[in-house]
Amino acid sequence: MPPIQRRLQAICAVLLSVPLIGSAANHVFKWAKPPMSDGSRGAQMWELIRDGGLMDWLAVGHLVLGILLLVPRTRFAAGLMQLPITIGIVAFNVTMFPRGIPLAIGMLVVNLGVVLKLRDLRRMLAPSAD
Repeated sequence: MPPIQRRLQAICAVLLSVPLIGSAANHVFKWAKPPMSDGSRGAQMWELIRDGGLMDWLAVGHLVLGILLLVPRTRFAAGLMQLPITIGIVAFNVTMFPRGIPLAIGMLVVNLGVVLKLRDLRRMLAPSAD
């Protein structure tokens, strides 16, 4: 991979990992209060996630993937693991919480910046030599 592409991938990985790690840390230390319900279905779903205990598990996943994104050896795999989650975040915001669409699209762009390594994608999709 050319140095500029490697640098761009690293920048995208950091941009993607910061909100993941920050979200996990905020869940534990409660620095910022979550947004209050505005009556939308998306806000109601967030309340269910927080109050039902699912956010504990999401915070663990955010922390693990956020750290793996910062490690060059695991960056590509972590980006691939995060991609369906990011697509789900975009879908959630488009259908249930329109205020979050710009942030979700930005997250998708940086997630794609992490995984668009054509050599690794080809190797992953190539038929096995067996």
